[in-house]
Amino acid sequence: MFKPSLLIAAAAAAAALATSAHAQPLSREFTYTGFFHEESGQFRPNASLYGYFDSDDRNGDGRIELGEVTSFILNSQQYVGWCGPEVFMCGLFEFSYTPGGALNFSTAWSTDPWGEGVAGGSVRTGVEAKEHSYWPGGSASYTLRWTEQTVLSMSPVPEPASYGMLALGLGVLALSARRRSRS
Repeated sequence: MFKPSLLIAAAAAAAALATSAHAQPLSREFTYTGFFHEESGQFRPNASLYGYFDSDDRNGDGRIELGEVTSFILNSQQYVGWCGPEVFMCGLFEFSYTPGGALNFSTAWSTDPWGEGVAGGSVRTGVEAKEHSYWPGGSASYTLRWTEQTVLSMSPVPEPASYGMLALGLGVLALSARRRSRS
């Protein structure tokens, strides 16, 4: 059987890993697929929006709110912190996510409005994703609208502490098997 000191050490290590796992940001990848394309008047089952976000549930309520998001990238554009050299303004203006539930957010971006032309876009989950461009002599727009057929796929990105807990569990099992084979 196990020595009490070994069990206490294993329990302490598991508790330390569990505590550090909560303190680390949580990362989630998401994809919305299937939209009504406004300009063509057709449902496009393969049209998609993809992204990921990092967050830290600081208040421990199990729900991620705007102030707990540390990074948010949608279709390769960062919306929290610096927007990048080609973007004049961007932002994540609304956000809420409950694991196993809905993901809701609102974003917008724009290029420099004092240049030759201007481009921008916005996304409001459950409503639409829109991009537009204006330049001397022309304009273009692209709008995807949510429908009842729009599907959200969400996957957590494993945390490093999860691997530590797995290694600890496998180590205890290996030790147990080794002790049994000696008996």
